Amino acid sequence: MHSFGASDCWSIKYIGKNWPEYKRNQIADLLFSKGVDSQGNPLGIGLSMWRMNIGAGSYEQGLESKISSAWRREECFQNAQGEFDWSKQEGNIWFAKAAKARGVEHLLAFTLSPPVHLTKNGFAFGSSGVELGKLNLRDDKYSSYSEFIATVLNHLYTQGLNIDFFSPINEPQWDWVAGTSGEAGQEGTSATNGEAFRLITELDKSFVNSNLSTKIAFGEVGSLNHLYGPLPWLADRTDVFSYFWDRTSSGYLGNLSTVQKVISGHSYFSQPDLASLVNNRIQLKGRISAINNEVDYWQSEYCILLNEDGTQGNGRDLGIASALYVARVIHHDLTLANATSWQWWLGVSPSDYKDGLVYVTDLNGQMGERASTTTDGMVVESKMLWSLGNFSRFVRPGMIRVKAIFEGLEDPFKSASSLMISAFKNSNDRELVIVIINETGNSEKISIQGLSNIANEYKKYTTSSSKDLQFSLESTKELIEIESKSISTLVMNY
Repeated sequence: MHSFGASDCWSIKYIGKNWPEYKRNQIADLLFSKGVDSQGNPLGIGLSMWRMNIGAGSYEQGLESKISSAWRREECFQNAQGEFDWSKQEGNIWFAKAAKARGVEHLLAFTLSPPVHLTKNGFAFGSSGVELGKLNLRDDKYSSYSEFIATVLNHLYTQGLNIDFFSPINEPQWDWVAGTSGEAGQEGTSATNGEAFRLITELDKSFVNSNLSTKIAFGEVGSLNHLYGPLPWLADRTDVFSYFWDRTSSGYLGNLSTVQKVISGHSYFSQPDLASLVNNRIQLKGRISAINNEVDYWQSEYCILLNEDGTQGNGRDLGIASALYVARVIHHDLTLANATSWQWWLGVSPSDYKDGLVYVTDLNGQMGERASTTTDGMVVESKMLWSLGNFSRFVRPGMIRVKAIFEGLEDPFKSASSLMISAFKNSNDRELVIVIINETGNSEKISIQGLSNIANEYKKYTTSSSKDLQFSLESTKELIEIESKSISTLVMNY
């Protein structure tokens, strides 16, 4: 296992800069802390990866950016004259430092668009017409963009922020153009596989010349089927794994020294029903194994969108229903797709949507991307936070996932609506972590075979309708009780 993470889009620029420091620290503790209270309950979910967005400059453009919400516009460190202003993105930097101070193992920087002064259309989103589906970067600015990124990463290093990974393009399969209103929803750009390869080779040169230790982590595909299969309507933007990691491909990345052997994808739209939940991940793992099994898979962005197997993105759900759904997606991404990293989308959200781990409102309790929430507000925890914490807090970088199944539920189609189990071990510390999800309305008492060397006691952490990673000390001599509609993590020494 490599990491569990989340991103700092889009609220962090306000919260990390303007909010009272004690509230910033409250949020940072919820996301990053590995500590416990006096009863042994975790103070936070101990993320091991934090994603920092490097903005494109739509924020400085204001209304002229044609991005409708100021919350989704981002600052840029560089202006059109090529001058750098290191006072930008103060809020993002505050949270990245807060993550490192709390022991977060990895920082990943990513971009949604090149700086607006380098784009073809002068905006941080794409164009229609002949440029539809193309990278919004001027043909003569590939090296300028790469040098911009290298300069930013070197600056962050001087601030004590060593960026382990850089992701250069987000969801290049989507068109990222303005809607019928003439406005766009956020920064973003498409890219063909060939354009992405050209950009990565330029980044590789800049990173080598700048002596950066940062590795390029490429992928961020919009949906899992873009990774494992050619789709005729997106012929030059799909079959992504094969294009970049087949050793015979013209786009093979394995010869570039700064490229991490990883492909990343997003689990959006990949589970409209139970069959898709299982089959998409089996097909992805099969494709990776067949083409190049030296490459790791990272699930690098997810929140609940649209209609997914009976749930939808609209409307906050602070309760256990969405938390269980998220746990089920995590479980299958790890056990079927063999993901070694799992990353959530918004670490902090102001919206009435299922996209946040931590939510914020204004001081009157009003949700939404409001001006009144840019300077202060209230912090709201979600069960989705603690659901992810059942994995992120205890499955640490370097652990090995081991096979675990429930007898009679070996078929993933059966277990997905019943009991799901995954297990991870740390040989150095002789620690075994078992995560059990109970989707049913009944509590279950189970025994686990193969634990003959386990100590007499183990730690149990439960997330349910009434518990948030609640700690208890249990005896291995007794049956393990798993509450209905819950996620339980067992931590054992052997």
